[in-house]
Amino acid sequence: MRQHLFSRFDDLLPVAMLKRAHRQVTTVLNAHLIMKTDVVEHDEDYTVTAELPGYDKDAITVRYADDCLTIQAAQPTDGPDRDDDGRMLHRERPAEDLTRHFPFKNVLKDQIQAHYNDGLLTVTLPKKVADDAGKITIQ
Repeated sequence: MRQHLFSRFDDLLPVAMLKRAHRQVTTVLNAHLIMKTDVVEHDEDYTVTAELPGYDKDAITVRYADDCLTIQAAQPTDGPDRDDDGRMLHRERPAEDLTRHFPFKNVLKDQIQAHYNDGLLTVTLPKKVADDAGKITIQ
């Protein structure tokens, strides 16, 4: 009980809070810097194209809920110290998980499509058609 109480107290210390905030800010900034994204609106749909070079297709998750498209890409955690051939001496390619959120309204959730090819993720979100049935044109 006492250890549990002190571990919760450690979470409240300013240093721990600052470290946690730093990790969260770094994650958000890295996602925006690494996952470069284009969002295009067409008459019938929206198209989101995101650069995710080096990520495996199975490590990418695309979700649409509450009028928000979420793209997540996870890197395997095989350790930063080793590569397939030996020790890692220098790393510039991203080795972290990325998450981006994009708000979209009036989307046909059941018809969203996603394709990943050559490091580019393309998500197509069809728009709901405005209901003009019964509308009379004024001449």
